[in-house]
Amino acid sequence: MAELVELGQDESWELVGRQPICRIAWASGHGPFVLPVNHVVHGRSMWIRTSAYSTLVREVDDTRVAILVDDIDLDTRLGWSVQLRGVAHVHWHIAEVPEDVRTLHTWASGPRPLWIELTPDEVNGRRLVSGD
Repeated sequence: MAELVELGQDESWELVGRQPICRIAWASGHGPFVLPVNHVVHGRSMWIRTSAYSTLVREVDDTRVAILVDDIDLDTRLGWSVQLRGVAHVHWHIAEVPEDVRTLHTWASGPRPLWIELTPDEVNGRRLVSGD
């Protein structure tokens, strides 16, 4: 039987930084919306690169969002998840984006000139470990 344990802030951020995909969620005008995206961690902030006309840009600037990053082994049913919550901010100018963040290349093709930053006010991590 697996046991659920809470993760500390440092371990949570380390795990988030290792995983290239996350899901960002927000309350849109049409109800809850969840979108898988690439991300990069810089300090204690998450950065997402997006297109100028994306739903993300239209709906999340200065809006409260949640981001889920996880990794689960389907065979062992063990893994971890980290949820981050806070207010997202769209950066319209590349000069506002740290140099090492600019290296993020999205998996989806097409121009992605804008950046969304989340410096969360809540970070909650959990790990499912073997109870054996």
